[in-house]
Order: sequence, then C-alpha cells, then structure tokens
Amino acid sequence: MDAPARNIFSVSRVNSLIRDILQNELHLQNIWMEGEITNLVHHTSGHIYFSLKDEQSTISCTFFKYANQKVREIKLANGMRIQARGGISVFAPRGSYQFNVQQVLPAGEGLLRLQIEQLKKKLHAEGLFDLSRKRPLPPFPFTLGVASAPTGAAIQDIIRVARSRFPGINILLAPCVVQGPGAVESIVYAIQLLNKPEFNVDVIIAGRGGGSFENLLPFNDERVARAFAGSRVPIVSAVGHEIDHPISDLAADDFAPTPSAAVLKVLPLMSEITERIEECALRLRLSLVHSHTRGRRRLLQILNSKIHKKPAAMLEIWQMRMDQMHRSFNLGMQSRLHSNSRRLEKFDHFGMHFKAGLKRNEERFKLLEERLTNFSPLATLRRGYSLVRDKDKKVIRSAAQVERGDEIEIMLSQGRLKAKVTEALKE
Repeated sequence: MDAPARNIFSVSRVNSLIRDILQNELHLQNIWMEGEITNLVHHTSGHIYFSLKDEQSTISCTFFKYANQKVREIKLANGMRIQARGGISVFAPRGSYQFNVQQVLPAGEGLLRLQIEQLKKKLHAEGLFDLSRKRPLPPFPFTLGVASAPTGAAIQDIIRVARSRFPGINILLAPCVVQGPGAVESIVYAIQLLNKPEFNVDVIIAGRGGGSFENLLPFNDERVARAFAGSRVPIVSAVGHEIDHPISDLAADDFAPTPSAAVLKVLPLMSEITERIEECALRLRLSLVHSHTRGRRRLLQILNSKIHKKPAAMLEIWQMRMDQMHRSFNLGMQSRLHSNSRRLEKFDHFGMHFKAGLKRNEERFKLLEERLTNFSPLATLRRGYSLVRDKDKKVIRSAAQVERGDEIEIMLSQGRLKAKVTEALKE
C-alpha cells in the first residue's frame, strides 16, 4: 500500500511564513518597549545593532541608518535604559526574530535629562543666558536675601559663613520648598518676595544643599529659570551639584557649587576691608605729610628768593628783551626803507619812457586807421559806387546770379534801396 503524499515545507518557506505572520500581526507592530541596552554595535554601514533586556528576557534589535539619523541627539550606550518604538520581524536566513526600531527615547532619568537639554537650547535661543544680561554683584551689600528651605544645612551654612565674614550683615530669609510637589511655585514666590523694594535687598542667594538628580529638578524648571533671569536684584544660584549645572546656574547673574561658596562670592571679608581701610588711611596720612613738607619747602624757597624780596627784578629780563626787540625793529625798518628808496630811484625815468611809447603807438594807430579806411567798402560807396546783395545778404557780382522777379538790396553811401529785377542782362 502506497504511503500518503506529504506536504513538505522547506526551511526558507517556514521562516517566510513565520515572518509574514509576525509582520501582519498588528499587536506586534508599532509598539513601544522599554528595557536596558546591551551588546551595542555601531556598524560601519550606519546601522546600529543591540539587545534590549529586562529582569527576565532579552530581545535583539536593529536600528537601521535611515531611522537612527533622525535621533542624533540621543547617544546610545550599554546600560542605558530607553523606550523604543518599532515592530517585530524575522531574519529569514537565520530563522531568528528581532525588533526593528523606528524611534528611541530615553527612559526614566534619561528622558528627563533630554527634556532639560531641550529647555536649555530654547532658553539660550531666547538670550536668557547671554553674558550681556549678567549684572555685577554689589561690592558691599548690607542686606542679603536668601531663598531656601528654613531648615537644613543650607541655611545654617549661609548664616555661619556670612556672620564670620561680615558680622554686621542683615540676612533676610524667604522660606521655600526646594524639592517635591509645589517646589517650583514656592521658589518662584520666594524670589519675587525678595525683589520687593520695601525689603531693600542688595543681593539674593537662592538654592539648596545638594541632593539627587530628582531632588534638583525644580531648579531645572522653566518657571524657576525665568524667575532667576527676571530678578531685579542681582541673584546667585547656589544648588549643590557635582557635575551638571542646573538651568538656574545659567539664568542667574552668578552661580556657586554650594550655598557656603555663594556666600564667599557675595560677601567681602570684614578683616580684609578693615586692613584696606587702615592701609588707605596710612597712605593718606603719608601723602598729607609729604604734601605739607613739600609745600613748606617751596614756600621757604619763595620767601628767600630774589623775586620775593625785589618783585621788580622779575620784570628786568622782560624789559631787556623789549629794549632789544625795539632796537632790532628800528634797524630793520630803516634798512628796508633805504632798500626800497634805492629801488624807486630806478623808476624815475619811467614817466618819460611811457610818454614816448604812447606817442609812437598813437602814430601807428593813425597810420593803420588810414589804411583801413582806404580798403573799406564804405569808402568805395562814398565815391559814388553801390553794393548789390540778394535776399540772403550775399553780394551779387554777376547778372547770372539773379533771375527775373528776384528781390535785391542796393547799398548806397547813404541808405539802402529795395528793388525787384525786371530783366537780367547776362552779356
């Protein structure tokens, strides 16, 4: 009896069927997974390969170049916890399934850090961190405003260091919540309170005594950053941190790693001020003594001088100079007068030469006038001749120049005649 026909699948066909089933299952596509990155590999092709794991399982992931180029600001690393969006597929040659990643977001603290970096870029673009907005701290503040928790190490450190450096400083505390729910609103209100003119606050220290990343989150809030930047009174951010600067540090006029370090920046050391005052007083006394001694010596020199005993002596040298200048002026004028007189003598015969030249020119003029008269057409007319011109004022020398009916003008010695040609005899 023949064996029944078997429907035999190839390995490739099985893997392809499984791939089609998984890729067509909507519950396994466009889903989000959260886990920790392991076995991270950046391939030369630009693709990224890694595994996501949780407490019980691991899944292989592919993050192709076309997708990972859209999230360059997120630097993947082993041990980093992320949220990944994508879908399940099968790599048929090996018969293994994997998660094709389309989008990545940091999970937990990483997500918060990404949001903080984005906020920093936004506020920086607005110019909130520009150095031109930073104001110098007052050199000698009399009232120090503090926005911090009323209990804890921060306020105690501020009071202790402030009293040791500047015993007479007036410290005004605006208590606020520095972590947890309501912290942002409390910090903003405390800063606004210390900015009121009636409190006469010269400088503000706002912060806390350190803590975890989550505890410092209020000082990375946009509302707190704007409160720091908008403070009318110069403000110092004093948030205890080790590496990362909170946004409040960038928005404030100055910052310090701890509240006690902020006091060192804000308050001068009284002993140094006293030493500087005493040094200035000593320099002033020495300067006055030196000035007095120098003035007294100068006065004695004046009293013993010849000018003081005989004031007229001061004018003697000027009188001598005036006399010398007077003599020099007289001699110079006499020399110039003599020189000019001699030069004038050379021109005594100028008048005679001028008259002779004038007479010669008059005779030449008369001769030329006679010649011109003889050659003038008017002289010819006066002898009984006439001059005939056509209507264009051209002289007519031949009968061929006119035709019957042409108008002509006849110039006589005295007057002119207008005539019309009745006949032109050209012989």
